[in-house]
Amino acid sequence: MRIALMALILVAALTAGCVTIVAPPAAAPPAITPPAASPPPAVTPVPVPEPSFNLPEVAVFSVVPVNIVSGNFATLNWEVRNAYDVEIEPRFGIIRPKGSQPVNPPFTTTYRLTAINDQGSILATTTLTVSGVPPTIDTPVVESFIASPPVIRSGGSSILSWHTVGGSSVSIDRGVGIVSGEGSTQVSPAATTTYMLTVSSPNGAQFQTVTVNVR
Repeated sequence: MRIALMALILVAALTAGCVTIVAPPAAAPPAITPPAASPPPAVTPVPVPEPSFNLPEVAVFSVVPVNIVSGNFATLNWEVRNAYDVEIEPRFGIIRPKGSQPVNPPFTTTYRLTAINDQGSILATTTLTVSGVPPTIDTPVVESFIASPPVIRSGGSSILSWHTVGGSSVSIDRGVGIVSGEGSTQVSPAATTTYMLTVSSPNGAQFQTVTVNVR
């Protein structure tokens, strides 16, 4: 009896539009997980080789003594490493990488050594001063004048070092100027440059050159 009464009430409510029946929401479809993407294959970078900078090395290029009287002899000494072609001018042309040779030029002479390999070439110079009268014990002497390193990259620098004896004035050209009898200075030439050191006194003068090669 109670059930029948409730049914009648429900029917009456539906007829009057008072009750709205909402259908249950449809079940969401199951989520589909896409397959994981395979990682890209590892790429091994190809190393870029550093440019080679293995130019020849002039270990020795000197003349002894550096000052002679016209008619006398001096000895030119040289030792070059890592070069397939070595040349000395004036006079000698192609030579062995290591050796010595007597020289007696009639006047002051600067000898130029060029060493060549597959990477390039370098230049070294040394000067023999020839005078008409014997040098006295007070004649100034350039005992050493070197560039370290003798070969630099563009924008790099080299150290000029020197030792002189008996001079009242010592100078280096190419903008270096007046210097002490012994010392060193840093240079940064933009291109291959030959520096000349001059030492002088009332008893005479002597000079020697050294080249900084720029690559």
